[in-house]
Amino acid sequence: MQVFWSRGYEGTSLTDLTRSMELSKSSLYDTFGSKHDLFLEVIDYYRENVSSQIRSIISIDAPARQVIANVLGRAVDRILDPVGKRGCLLNNTAVELGPNDAEAAARCSAGLATIEETFHRLLTRAQARGEIGSDKDIPALARFFTSTINSIMVMGKADPDRARLEDIARTALEVLD
Repeated sequence: MQVFWSRGYEGTSLTDLTRSMELSKSSLYDTFGSKHDLFLEVIDYYRENVSSQIRSIISIDAPARQVIANVLGRAVDRILDPVGKRGCLLNNTAVELGPNDAEAAARCSAGLATIEETFHRLLTRAQARGEIGSDKDIPALARFFTSTINSIMVMGKADPDRARLEDIARTALEVLD
């Protein structure tokens, strides 16, 4: 996963994979079938073990605005950290392979749907508690915050300016007013 995440699908060679996994090419093929099959398993693993970590925000008993501010702040911190600079594997894959690889795109879409569903649950709870107005479109807000996290990741790669990224996060929170 780390190799694909750092180099992308096309930028990762079989030699990169066999070295990092300490496998021969024949063992890699026997175990996973192909580079593409391995990559699809990596996406599934990432979805279940990395991107699903956002699900934990639903258990935080704090105002939604504060929880979302923390999530966006962590996204900014992560993309500015040298290790986190590689961004989100789902986002990277959607951009690199999405238009031409239906299987990879579907897996990315499922991962992003998990994030969106988490925001949906958090915002629904917030609306029930009166933290946000009853006029707010919860599904649209959930999609918006999912896309905001991803835009922070993309923008941070192209222009790693903390003030600009924090401005995106701060402005995004204004939709809750």
